[in-house]
Amino acid sequence: MSDRPHDRPRGVAPLQARREVVQPSLWDRLIDDLPGLSAEIARLEAALSARHGAEGLQDLLARPATEGLAQDDARDIGTLTQLRARHAALQERGIMVTPDVLREAVRRDIEDLFGIERMEARYLLTETERRAAPAGMAGGAEDPAEVLADFPRVRASVLNFGVPAFAGRRAGDFDREALARELREVLAVFEPRLRRDSIRVTIEPGIRIGLRVRIEGILLMAPAPERLRILTTIDLDTGAAIAVLEDS
Repeated sequence: MSDRPHDRPRGVAPLQARREVVQPSLWDRLIDDLPGLSAEIARLEAALSARHGAEGLQDLLARPATEGLAQDDARDIGTLTQLRARHAALQERGIMVTPDVLREAVRRDIEDLFGIERMEARYLLTETERRAAPAGMAGGAEDPAEVLADFPRVRASVLNFGVPAFAGRRAGDFDREALARELREVLAVFEPRLRRDSIRVTIEPGIRIGLRVRIEGILLMAPAPERLRILTTIDLDTGAAIAVLEDS
């Protein structure tokens, strides 16, 4: 059977694409722990060799357990064994994504997403200010949101990464239901590790100057998806966002 795009049911992503959405983010793939692990292994080996000699270190490592060793030796041997095992795993398989690592990566990336104002903005100008604005800057249809309205692929690209402007606004300026729908679409586009049809966003008034955005969704991971809940607090004075994981 052919696997050409037009032979697949509409809306069904290729298997490779479905696998790729649960891979580490680009940031995680750029992190290289091997040099740091190598340096720490070398430091521990040097410390143990200084105390026991090279042959003594090999004898210690050959023991099936650390019983009978001095406390410092038992600690260092245990740490060295763990570091060597992790080093070998990274060399063989690359980055290993555990559920905890994936949850934290998604939390961090959502916090970054909510801390960036997207290109698709609407200027906070009065009608008088709009009429007085120089042509091509902020007049009428020159709002970026209006300019991008006919370019859905640009709106869904990294050029438009981010959320609507929050800084300088008040909680009462927002229609909570409309904002929740808008943020749900933002998450559906820029956080593919959450299953699109599972994403739920609720807007709550925060204390003093903030908004609280509660996000729920199904996190795609192996061997089985898990429910993820994140509470993001937005400072309306600065636009800064802080996201924390909540118990599912």
